[in-house]
Order: sequence, then structure tokens, then C-alpha cells
Amino acid sequence: MDWISLLKSQQADFLQRVKKPKTYDLSLLESQVKGCHTEIMAFWGEPLARLQELSRQQAEVIAKNPPPTPPEYPEPPDWTIPFPKYFQQQAQDYLLREYIVDRVITERLGKLVKKVSQDTVENMVLDDEGNLSGESKFSYVLKDNPQLRVQVYVADGESFNGIKKDKIRWSVTQEDLRKYQVLIFLCLFYPSTGKLGYDEKQSIITGFLPANQIELTEPKLYINPSKLLYAGGLNWYLESLIGKKDTLPLIHEKAIAHTIQTLPSEHCLKDIVGDWECWQTLQGHNRGINCLAFSTKCNNGKALPILASGSRGETKLWDLSKGELIDTLSEYPWVISGLVDEVNSLAFSADGQTLVSCGADSTIKLWHVGALDLIDILHKHNGVVRCAAFTPDGRMLATGGDDRKILFWDLMQRQVAIALSLDDTAAHSLVLSRDGETLVTGSYRKIKVWRTLPKTGIKSLKDAPQPLHTLMGHSHIVRSLAISADGKMLVSGSWDQTIKIWQLETGELLHTLKGHQDRVYAIALSPDGQIIASGSADKTIKLWHLQTGELLGTFTGHGNIVTALAFTASGEMLVSGSLDKTIKIWQRS
Repeated sequence: MDWISLLKSQQADFLQRVKKPKTYDLSLLESQVKGCHTEIMAFWGEPLARLQELSRQQAEVIAKNPPPTPPEYPEPPDWTIPFPKYFQQQAQDYLLREYIVDRVITERLGKLVKKVSQDTVENMVLDDEGNLSGESKFSYVLKDNPQLRVQVYVADGESFNGIKKDKIRWSVTQEDLRKYQVLIFLCLFYPSTGKLGYDEKQSIITGFLPANQIELTEPKLYINPSKLLYAGGLNWYLESLIGKKDTLPLIHEKAIAHTIQTLPSEHCLKDIVGDWECWQTLQGHNRGINCLAFSTKCNNGKALPILASGSRGETKLWDLSKGELIDTLSEYPWVISGLVDEVNSLAFSADGQTLVSCGADSTIKLWHVGALDLIDILHKHNGVVRCAAFTPDGRMLATGGDDRKILFWDLMQRQVAIALSLDDTAAHSLVLSRDGETLVTGSYRKIKVWRTLPKTGIKSLKDAPQPLHTLMGHSHIVRSLAISADGKMLVSGSWDQTIKIWQLETGELLHTLKGHQDRVYAIALSPDGQIIASGSADKTIKLWHLQTGELLGTFTGHGNIVTALAFTASGEMLVSGSLDKTIKIWQRS
């Protein structure tokens, strides 16, 4: 699969998301991949009012020198509005469109592109009756290479239906292809209904195309949403044109003080939580860390604690006994799609010999830990892969992602043996119980629980299209899941800033833990089953008592979102990964 085919398939998935009836929930269209866009931006209230006022003021100035009256502009008594006054209104609409587009492009691509000044009157397209065209074009250049030019096409629409039914269209001319290297396509419309009625404007980045991917034999070609490439690859493509490297500054260990707060010594749960210290900070990743996995590997009869950490384009293996880097597994030589993107999930097999990495390039890569070499690349998902887990016997691998499917891979045959459909939303997290008899998936607001039959095991999922339970209670994406060692309790962490504890057998909600000030990204359970660790976008790690839900402690020290957590086998160490590019090892003292 080349990168164009990948972005075409991701565009198809994006259009499927737009077709869901509850598209009005904007979070369903948010991409979580670093470097990708959020497809939709809404303008309302005071921000929109300011743009409208700016447009009105500038239109007044422009209308003092209007263009010639169009040849078919209506005359009295059919129409009594003088053309200069009518032109002012059309100019105001055009300028509002320009301001909104510039806000969108600045927000999404401001580090890469800058706007080219254009004459407003010349760039406005009026028909013979003086009405503003429903399509406009705006020019940008790449900041690091002004010779590379970008054209932004904007088409007005009345509702999402224009995208859903592939009716929105943009016109591309031969001159456009001669002048511009990248074409970006936006839809701009008032929703048919909304929280604030019609006092709202919404813009959707619908996709993009490299100019060299368009064959144009006629003077003009009309482009529809289904013909575009997924805009999630737009940042990557623009960076590839200029060879841009990651320039985010490293967060150094000394820049942020470590603070650890746990229960006072007289507290009845003090023996459970104990005292902790930050033992070491591991540095080496050039980009934010998205995921961690821990394994105890036997090396010449000696247990060696191995940590895997994933970021954009690479996975690193660490020897936790020494706090040293073993090696880096680079994705770059092995990328089928040509699109190197985030490693979203890592999982070790039970014997510690195989490591799986899943990512935004829609593939699953199998690595041999001892040989530090790639075994195979699996690619059946249609879109970003977000989560993975081995079955206890190591013979099968479960993966889930944006295509709303859970795939069980037969690792001997290297093919999909079972596929479960989540129907309505992407899989953001999944977990298998230690006995392999329970599968739990987390998505937008929903947790689904499947049970396998004792005799047939995972294979029985083929005949179980419906989950045993669908747990409702979270109000946002369920980003992380963990099952207790005895298989009785489920812990879920969500972007709604809460952690919930469930009774798996009945689906009963036991506790809701509140304390984080931002989205919860990571959950881990201590091996003794008594402590929940949670990591959040508020940059903190919190420890909680599984049985009571009581807060046991809070760790600070990371400079960005805490994206991943893992306890070691003894439970004496907790490892955290963050978008600040560091890994911290917290040790019970």
C-alpha cells in the first residue's frame, strides 16, 4: 500500500464518520494523531461577531470604489438597491469567508505556511447579476520554501449533507495546476440546526491533493470530497516537501521539579501506597511518547525487565534494571505506506519474545525482541490503529482502530481469523483478561464487554455479534482500560476527566474517581490489584485505591500530557511516558 492509497482509504473512513447521524458532536470528527488536523472548526458568539464587524468595516471602505455594475444587474422597479450598496454586502460576505479561512489555516498549518496578500476586489468572483460566487480561492506559500505555493479552495454549503452526499464541489483550472503545488479543500457553511441557531459558521477541512496527482485535459475540473486525500496527512506532506524536522524543544529534567504527595503515615491505607520517589528520567526520544509496554524477558536464565516506548516513527527498548537504552527499532525502513506516523500502541507477547507496534499508518508491525528485527507487517485495518493486546497463549493478537473493527489475527497464519464490528465509533482502547475469556473495548462514551465460551475460547466470538454488556457512563472517549488480575473488576479512564471502576460480571458501576483537571489518557493496575495509576493531560499521575476509590497520591514532574503508564512485575516501580519526550521511573522507597 503506497501513501496515496492509504490517505484515500482514510478519506473514505472520514466520509463515513461524516455520515453518522450525530455528526453534530464535533469530537467525533477530531483526529488524535499528532500532526493531524481537526477536521472541523466552529465559529460562534463573540469570536464570530468580531470577524463580522471587521468584515463590515473593511467592506465599507472597499465599497467606496466598487467595480463596474455587472451587465445583468437588476434595475428598478424590479430591484431598488443601488449596486454599490449591494456590492458592499457581497464584499462583507466574502471578507468574512476570508477571515474564517485564514483562522482555520493559521490554526492548523500556521507553522508551515503563510498567506499571500491578494486584492480583495480582484479575488471576489461575482456573476453577471452581481451575486458573490459560492466558491473562493486563497493563496499561501510554505514559510521555509516560498517557491512552493499552496492554493486553498473554499466552497459554501448549507449543511453536512453536501459532504455526506458528495455534492460539494470545487473547480480547479489548468492555471491553478501550473502555479500551485498543493491544493487544500474546505467546506464552509451554516448548520441547519445548532446550539446557537444560525449565529454559527462551521468550516471543515475536507481533504487535499498534490497538484501532480491531478490529470486535467479540460480547461476546468470539478473535484468532490470523495476524490480527495485525507487531510490528516497534510502536515506530513507539507513537511516532506521542505524536509522539515521536529523542532520542538526538549523538556529537560531540571526544568520541572518533581513533587510527590502521598497519604500521611497514620492513614489506614498508608501501607498499601507506601512512599515513592522519582528514581530516573530516561531521555532519547526526539518526539512525544505515545505508549509504553513492559515485559520480563529471560536472558541466560536471568529475568531482564524490558520497557518498550513508542513515539513518531520509532520504538525504543530499555533495560529498566540499569535505566539504559538497549536499542531503537526504527519504522522508517519498513513503512509500506510511505507515511511515517505515530506509534499508538505497543504490546509484548507473554514470553517476551515478540513486540507489536501499531500506528497511524494503518499497519501492525511484529518485531523479534531478541534479534531486534522486523518479523512481519500486517495490514487489514482501514485507518489509524489505536490499540492492541495478545491473547494469553500468544497465538492471537487483537487490534482495534478508526475503522470501528476489532481484528483477531492468527499469528501462525498471519491473517485475520475473527472480526468484530463496533458499529458506531472507533476503538480507542481494548484489554483482554488474563484468562482470555473477557474482551473489553473502549470508544466514544461506550465500553463493550464480550465473553468467550470456556471450550472454544476466542473462536466463540465469531458467533457473538453482540457484546454481553455495553457500559454507559463516560461522556467522552474512553482512552484506557485495565482488568484486575482476578478478572472481576474493570477500570476505565476517559477524556471526560474521570476514572470509573466497574463490576465486570454485572456491569455495575462501583466508583467514579474525580481529581484530574484534564483528560485522562492512561490507566495501569498494580500487580497486587490494589492500586490504580492514572495519567492525564493535566501533567500529573495519580494513585487510587481500587477497592474504595480513595486518592492515595499525586506525582508531578512531566512537562506535558502523561500518555502512558506501566507497573513492573514486582509493583515496586511505575513507569510513565509523556509528550514531553521523557520517561520517568517512579520507585517505591
